[in-house]
Order: sequence, then C-alpha cells, then structure tokens
Amino acid sequence: MDRELPDRVIQKKKLTRIIQIALFCSIPVIIIFSLRFVIKPSIKKSGIRTAVVETGNLESSVTASGIVVPEFEEIKTSPIQSGIKAIYRNTGDEVVNGDSVLSLDTRLILYELEKLRDELNIKKDNIRQLQLQEEKNISDLRTQYDIKRLQVQNMASELETEKYLNTIGGGTRENTEKAELNLKISRLELEQISQSIQYQEKTMRTNLSSLGYEINIQQKNVNELQYKINHSTIIADKKGIITWINNQIGKNINQGDELVKISDLQSYRVIGSISDIHASNLGLGQKVIVRLNENTDLRGEIVNISPSVSDNNIKFNISLESKTSPLLRPNLKVDVQVITSLKEKVLLVKNGAFYKGGIKQPVFVIRGNKLINKQVSFGDHSVDFVEIVSGLKDKDEVVISDMSDYEKHNSLRLKEK
Repeated sequence: MDRELPDRVIQKKKLTRIIQIALFCSIPVIIIFSLRFVIKPSIKKSGIRTAVVETGNLESSVTASGIVVPEFEEIKTSPIQSGIKAIYRNTGDEVVNGDSVLSLDTRLILYELEKLRDELNIKKDNIRQLQLQEEKNISDLRTQYDIKRLQVQNMASELETEKYLNTIGGGTRENTEKAELNLKISRLELEQISQSIQYQEKTMRTNLSSLGYEINIQQKNVNELQYKINHSTIIADKKGIITWINNQIGKNINQGDELVKISDLQSYRVIGSISDIHASNLGLGQKVIVRLNENTDLRGEIVNISPSVSDNNIKFNISLESKTSPLLRPNLKVDVQVITSLKEKVLLVKNGAFYKGGIKQPVFVIRGNKLINKQVSFGDHSVDFVEIVSGLKDKDEVVISDMSDYEKHNSLRLKEK
C-alpha cells in the first residue's frame, strides 16, 4: 500500500522543478546577451551616405526665402476713371515700343474736357472785359487830372493878380485870401486824383494777375485732361512680355487701377524675406547664395533693404550675377543664404542628417570594413558644409546619414551588400 509523501518533500520537489524551468528559459537570453559582446553589429554601405573631409573655405550663412521676379517690370495704370473699351494683346504676348495693348472709353471725359475749355474761354473773356473797364476808368481819371491841373494853374494866376491889385489899392485882402484858399483846395483835389490814378492802376494789375492765375490753373486742368485722354490707349514703352492684363471689356476702372504688367523676361532679380531676428545680419552689398535647385546656385548681393517690418519679416532685393540664367522663371520660389562670415582653409565636411547642430558629438569614420565611433568638435556651419575643429583629418571618409541608433557602439562592421 502506497504512503503519502510529506508536504515538505512535495514543496522541495516543486521548488526544484521551478528552478530547472527558469534555468532552461534563461539560457537563450544569456547566449543572445553574450553574443552582443562577441559579435559586432553590422550595417550595409548602400544604406548610408558618406562624405570626405576636405580643406576649403566656409561661408557661414543665415537662411532666408525668396521669389524670382523680372528685373524690369512696368505696371501700366489707368489715367482716368472709365471702362475698358478694347483689348489688343493678351497675357504672354510679346510687345515692342509703340504697340497698343488696350484702350479705355473716353466719351464722358471728352465731355468734361469740352466743359473745361468753355470755362477757360469765359475766363479769358472776363479778363479782357476787366482790362477794358479798368483802362477806361484810368483814362477818365487822367482826364480829370488834366482838367484839375489846368484849373490849378488858372487859380495860381488869379492869386498873383489879386496880390498885385492889393499892392496898388485896386483889390482887397479878402479877395486875396479867398484866391489862396481856392488854390490850396484845387491842389489837394489834384493830388487826390493823382493818388486815385495810382490806386486804380495797382488795382487793375492785381485783378488782372488774379484772373491770370485762374486762367493758368484752368489751362493746366485742360492740358492735364487732354494728356489723360491722349494716354487712354495703353501703349508699350519698351520690348517685353505681357505677364498680366485686365481683359474684362466693359469693366469699370478707377483712376490708378492696374491695367497691364509688361516685363523684360531676359533678366531677373530676387525679392528676399528673412525673419526680423536676423536684421543685424543684413547689409547693403552683402553677398548671398540663391539656390534654384539641388544642383544650381546663383550668387548675388543685397542692393536694397526695406526699412519696415511686415509679419515679423524683412524684405530685401537681390541683384544676381547671372541675371539671364535659363532656369530663372517669374514667381519661382527659391532658398536664399545670406553670407555672414568667411573662413578660409578650414577642414570641412558636407552637411547632412548626422549633424545635430552641437559643438561636439559622435561621428562614424570609415576604416577599411569598419565604422569607428569618434568624438568630433564642430565650428561654424552653412547649409552645405560643417567646419571640423578637431577629431577628424583631411581625406577622412565619414558617415553623414543619421546614426543616432548606433551611437552607443564603439564600432560597426561595414558590409558591402
């Protein structure tokens, strides 16, 4: 008959069994963990990008954006408030000096011109009438002056006669005094007429001058309106391409509204935009690099900087060295690098995902069929290159792909395939 085992024995057997199972399960983990130190991780060469350290010049820069525009663009605006009467050219058409592009309806403004001319003629008639009237008034005053002068001469003669008669007893003192008084009165009246003539002449000159100013202003208004009518047909001033035109016939147009844009598509410039935090990095004559695509850069310089800030950005104009590049197109968006400093003959490596923007970081260097993890110190950088301060030497080949997942490894095996 079987006996039951004591509980102590049963517990001991269970514990032994658990330990055996745990040891069995842990063996693969231990083996795999050990292999990490025995077997080095590897990476395919085709899965990484590399670059060779070289000696060269580093142009440090700040990034901006830009848009390509024609170097010369003429905007034709409406000289009058009117409507579009006819269209002679369309967007994309080439024009030369003297070509008609569009015309405006001038019927209403011709009526206004005729009205201004009538008003001008009335003013001219008024000034002629005023001049005739003033000349008549002055002529009348001069006649009065001549008559009064003769009267004064006669009274002076009568006074002398009275004085003579008084000396010989043939006259009286009262008659002499009366003759003297009449002479004084006539002389004052003569002086008054003389002053009236001078005042009337000044008044005539002032009135004629005032009317003359009014006529000149009216004449300028007529000439200005005539000029606008003469320019109501929009004509090209130079050779170019129509890049935009308001082709809505009959549409009401206000004075100053844009009608046509004519551009010279033979040469271009760039309008740049940069954050205002980089305002101190901008200066007239400062060199820039304009990137059209991955393989094409154009150089230029800043020729104008906007004094105002809009949406935390500053606008500036760039004059290109190669203004006629066939890759340039109107409204093409480009990347702009504003050069802030130049370092000559320094160690450089091509910029890439490996560079984190720090001063010191790990970099993998190719040594045969291995990648060696080295600590490298960096200096300035541009969009294309990073300056090497220490840790690498000329002709070293380094990985410029993102190697963040391998930074804890001192070395990696490099596989060809």
